[in-house]
Amino acid sequence: MQRSRKLASVASAAVIVLAACGEREEPDVGASGTQTAQRAAERFDSERAFADLEAQVRLGERPAGSAANRRQTELLARRLRHAGLREVGIQRPNRNVVGLIPGREPGAIVVGAHHDTKDKIPGRFVGANDGASGVAVVLELARALPDRVEGPSIHIALFDAEEARGDRPFTEDGTRGSGQYVRYAGAGGRQGSPPLEDIEAMVLFDLVGDCDLEIPLEENTNAALYGRFRDAAHVLDPDGGGAPFNGESGGILDDHIPFAEAGVPAVDLIDFQYGPGPQPGAWFHTDEDNLDHVCPQSLAAVGRSALLVLEELARARP
Repeated sequence: MQRSRKLASVASAAVIVLAACGEREEPDVGASGTQTAQRAAERFDSERAFADLEAQVRLGERPAGSAANRRQTELLARRLRHAGLREVGIQRPNRNVVGLIPGREPGAIVVGAHHDTKDKIPGRFVGANDGASGVAVVLELARALPDRVEGPSIHIALFDAEEARGDRPFTEDGTRGSGQYVRYAGAGGRQGSPPLEDIEAMVLFDLVGDCDLEIPLEENTNAALYGRFRDAAHVLDPDGGGAPFNGESGGILDDHIPFAEAGVPAVDLIDFQYGPGPQPGAWFHTDEDNLDHVCPQSLAAVGRSALLVLEELARARP
């Protein structure tokens, strides 16, 4: 991922497609409502998610096109099948791992993360945070969500080839996997991508394992959709002020951008401050991105709020 300027298309798409997900006031729930939400959110098992993170790290460096990347995609597909997802497969040529939680109503919500690691990093770059953490959250959400939802279907997409190769500019060589997913969607739905006109929202998880987790509103993100995560965090912890969903940041180029450019309201849940020093931090794209600097508590903080939001988005419409 990389810093960017704001995309003008995001705001207009949000008004049209996410009218039902408009700006909301801070939630006002009693103690019983908070307890109910907490019990529901606890279906997200952060220790099991962290085990998924560790399994990816054990494969070592996993850049797109590598043998380790191929082994990882096969592992991820097996875990999605074990979670009960339908239509699990691996797209080509970029190896996006896809699966489906069917809904009883038309429409699609895409939930994604990237599984590849940056190549040509000095040392041994295992990408514990970038991007094993996001994949771990998505895998656990796939387990925690129902086998079938009452509203629009939920499409899981674990993207390959997010990272630019070598010294190539991210603007020219990044987001190859998510771009492929959107192209297949635009062609009417191919290789597990739903038709583009069916996609109502896209939720992306990236760099969400940092032990000091802060996920601000990223400039290219749909603000109304982001607000749902902040609201859910507030319901789970009324005294927490919506943490870790606080503040605002500049624009990030990431796998949500092909969706936003195609008119899909999208949210990038990302902590782009990883380690000490100026953004993006001293551990970003270094061999310090390892198990010493990621925590299951952070996976829980983002994953439990996300579970509530996704269940809300996938409810039957009145």
